[in-house]
Amino acid sequence: MEWTRRSSTTLAENTRPKPRPGSHSAAREQAILAATAELVVGVGYERVTVDAIATRARASKATIYRKWPSKAELVADALRQHAEGRAVELADTGSVRGDLLLTVRNIARTFTGGDAGPSLLGLLEAIRADPVLRDVVRAQIDERSDHDGALICARAVSRGEHVDPERGPAVIGLALAHLFLRTLLGGEPPSENEQRILVDQTLLPLLNAEVQSDGASSASGPHAHH
Repeated sequence: MEWTRRSSTTLAENTRPKPRPGSHSAAREQAILAATAELVVGVGYERVTVDAIATRARASKATIYRKWPSKAELVADALRQHAEGRAVELADTGSVRGDLLLTVRNIARTFTGGDAGPSLLGLLEAIRADPVLRDVVRAQIDERSDHDGALICARAVSRGEHVDPERGPAVIGLALAHLFLRTLLGGEPPSENEQRILVDQTLLPLLNAEVQSDGASSASGPHAHH
């Protein structure tokens, strides 16, 4: 998911060396993740098997299980990778407002898959029914919320923008909850204008960041004005 992790890892992944970019192992890993994403879209999470993934990716089951101990972990990783592409870190837009807008846009894309790929929303029933998948996805989301919230605030402070760094992770978590509910009940993510309103009227004030009349964030004071 372009958003669910910067290069967020499950506990098992943290103990394994990552393949070098461009290596045979990296190419095989990408083939396995791509095959998983395609099969989830084609037949649904419940009907996807590791055997089918191995066949489609031309990889052995042993190779898959060395990297991903369970189907749930593999599917969660494939979901994140599909939307995330090659981006592993939130781009620095030059302002806290820009960083929040980018994060909100990335979260919204996660829920729908962004294109013909798998989506977090599409896995809603599987996440509800499968405790392993639910735990993996929740861990990825929590880690990314904490990371991006802290990163956005650290960048803002370094620019001289007035924010409360302790609120960063909670603000990102709130954005996630809002976007998820709006997407679930509305059938599609909020529009770009609605996303801007969320940032300007809710997220920036919660961070104690001012919003100027032109929409740019300011470092001049602790309170937001509207």
